[in-house]
Amino acid sequence: MRPITAENFRAVIKLEVRPEQSGFVAPNVLGIAETHIYPEAEPRAVYAGDELVGFVLFHPIDKDKPAEGHCIVRLMIAHEFQGRGLGRQALEAAVDWIAREHAVDRVRLSVVASNEKARGLYRSAGFVETGELDDGELVMVRSVRHQGVSGGS
Repeated sequence: MRPITAENFRAVIKLEVRPEQSGFVAPNVLGIAETHIYPEAEPRAVYAGDELVGFVLFHPIDKDKPAEGHCIVRLMIAHEFQGRGLGRQALEAAVDWIAREHAVDRVRLSVVASNEKARGLYRSAGFVETGELDDGELVMVRSVRHQGVSGGS
């Protein structure tokens, strides 16, 4: 995962999911724009080697209570790179990044209930549905062991 920069910004906002998946994840440009409203949000470009393949956006669960953990607000792999295991790798990299950079004990995400493929991926990665809804989406949580803050990204 790499920061969004002037060099990769346009490529990141051009990444798209399949048309039938568009109701499951907001466009990347919206996620990047949200960082100006929510300065604690952290967008990252997802790379496989040197190739840009996706986007992830993080938020603290509660900016006033950092120990509450962090959320993966958006995670997408562009349609042309799907089916290669990159979603699972990106999810693990996102969880590891949160644990390392923010020294938290849990990671939270939400998912559209009808997105069975994503729900299955999240379950297989150790996320558990909490029974809560966040803006109409199912909330899932995974406990992690943090590795301490490293200062890098």
